[in-house]
Amino acid sequence: MVTKLDRLARSLPDDRNIADGRLTRKGVALSLGGMYGPTDPVGRLLFTVLGMLAEFEADLIRMRTREGMARAKGCLPARHRSSPLTAEAFARTA
Repeated sequence: MVTKLDRLARSLPDDRNIADGRLTRKGVALSLGGMYGPTDPVGRLLFTVLGMLAEFEADLIRMRTREGMARAKGCLPARHRSSPLTAEAFARTA
């Protein structure tokens, strides 16, 4: 059982190939969790949009991972968050 489309395949064309070819040839039914199946027009639309969002999410994760690795190597400067407290306000809290 696959609960998320980003776990099913790496890209939208792979998702479509799996749903249209491999699963139907093996007699496996694909459900989107609702009343629409991947064979009717609305189901195909939902499947495509969800697959597109899953691919986008995976691309963001890859991009952030590469950025973090580059920062860890020292190639990129670290982004520091400024303190919300001024030095005076911090001294008053102590």
